[in-house]
Amino acid sequence: MWKKIDKSNEKIYHRVRMAEVSCNCEFTAEDYFKLIAPLCPDNKDIAHSLLRLAMRMIFYLDIVSIDDMIAYIEYINKGRPTFLKWLYDNKELVALIIKELTICLFFYDLKYDEQKNIVVLDHKVDEIMAFAFTDIKDRNIYKEFSSFDDFKTYFRSFFSVYDIAESEIDKLILEEKYKERFFPNNHI
Repeated sequence: MWKKIDKSNEKIYHRVRMAEVSCNCEFTAEDYFKLIAPLCPDNKDIAHSLLRLAMRMIFYLDIVSIDDMIAYIEYINKGRPTFLKWLYDNKELVALIIKELTICLFFYDLKYDEQKNIVVLDHKVDEIMAFAFTDIKDRNIYKEFSSFDDFKTYFRSFFSVYDIAESEIDKLILEEKYKERFFPNNHI
């Protein structure tokens, strides 16, 4: 399947991102790992992006600690020793992706305010979500965005303390569909 497509990194990433996968988080993770396990060890430039696509589904299952995440990935990938060796060698990437996905939790509280014609982030500390906010402090956040560019600048500021390429942050924005959901056709 992969030999028939152009092997450029961006095309591989988008092909995996848009792949038809199950709607159930567990099966979706399995589907994604079937696709990415052979790719990550040989495609270091997009391994971060690919691993995040698959890990997101596990994260949605409330598996947010590094050890639990790695154990779950091991379970899904029992018959893939090359991938598992690569995973063990890249445990810090697993930790970084968990932080990325945790930061995205703040932005689950984005809403479009029709009266003001703006997008509003009104995140409140939620004790129920304390299990997810272990490495990153949960906090009350209120912010209004009059444009997608304002939003992107603010979103990127959450990642300034981590060694994450801007292109990865842009892929996060794409994966979370912020523009599509809140800034379609730049209506604000």
